[in-house]
Amino acid sequence: MHQLPELDEITKAKIRRLLTAGIIFPVMNNTKWVELINAMINAPQMKPEFRLHSTLAPIDYCTDWDREWHYHIHPVAEIEWIELRAVSLDWLLSTLRKHNLPFSLEDGVPRVWGYTRPGMQPLWD
Repeated sequence: MHQLPELDEITKAKIRRLLTAGIIFPVMNNTKWVELINAMINAPQMKPEFRLHSTLAPIDYCTDWDREWHYHIHPVAEIEWIELRAVSLDWLLSTLRKHNLPFSLEDGVPRVWGYTRPGMQPLWD
């Protein structure tokens, strides 16, 4: 099973402040993140890719598309959302549903939510 690295103390404090202030609300846990990562790693034929947005990044920033599921996705504890694409959208949606992951479709792109914000609640698939 994939081991998730911990956040450093400064980042943990920043996330805790956002949670305490009611700015973000968690909808994923480590078990669900591990399930997602393992599903993507175990299906290399689907060429799964991701791009993500951190809770600590400017609201309009997200990373470039990436396929390095072992290292580049970490640390997951600060991911607000992660968008996914693969060879088969049907496979991707089926995998997300199988693991009961909180996701929405944003312009046809699956977005798994780590946190939500007031007034920005996604429409769950």
